[in-house]
Amino acid sequence: MNSRKLWAIIKKDIGHYFASPIGYVVLAVFYLVAGFFFWLIAVQSRSASMIPVFQNTVILLLFLTPMITMRLWSEEEKNGTAELLRTSPLTLWEIVIGKYLAVCAFFGLMLSSTIIYLIIMLATGNPDLGPVAANYLGYILAAMTFFSLGLLASTLSENQIVSAVITYGILLMLWVIGAAAGNIQGTLGDMLKYVSVFNHLDDFFKGVIDLTHFFYFASLIFLGLFFSVKVLESKRS
Repeated sequence: MNSRKLWAIIKKDIGHYFASPIGYVVLAVFYLVAGFFFWLIAVQSRSASMIPVFQNTVILLLFLTPMITMRLWSEEEKNGTAELLRTSPLTLWEIVIGKYLAVCAFFGLMLSSTIIYLIIMLATGNPDLGPVAANYLGYILAAMTFFSLGLLASTLSENQIVSAVITYGILLMLWVIGAAAGNIQGTLGDMLKYVSVFNHLDDFFKGVIDLTHFFYFASLIFLGLFFSVKVLESKRS
């Protein structure tokens, strides 16, 4: 995999976020919501914890992810550049990984504001950094999973709105399926609980790092990227 080719794709896609209002709107909404929940922690609960920030902004990500992933491939189809990419010297894996890393880098800009909150907590309190690290790890893994599935949805349609709706439907199903599993006994109920994002994320927010949960998120990330490549392969043929 050529690093220069990857960087070219990453740079181009990051630039697209700031060539339209979407990138600025997403950043503004995330900063405002995350800041509001941190203010509630600092002023009302006075607890040295990032859990409320992450618990609430991960729900926000369910709504923001379709906005920041819908254009990843759909826009290429719309602008007529998809065929150029498919017939370029780039492999499909390089294209998919490059676009995926671009959206992850944009998420890094979103997440950067929480570092300020952590610095404030360290300066004014005594937070337990072990659970905080677990909170960050779970939050980042969940976001990376959302983006992988959003990229897959973007490859399925050249219409950005359709891609956004597909993404939201997938993420919402993964989020609420755990509640449905609570009413189902036996093997089926256990399977539904395993599929639920919330059931795996909850331990991270409690400060527990379990390799089972890590494997779950890593598997979904890989599957999202793998099937994105397969969809593009089918379009190439």
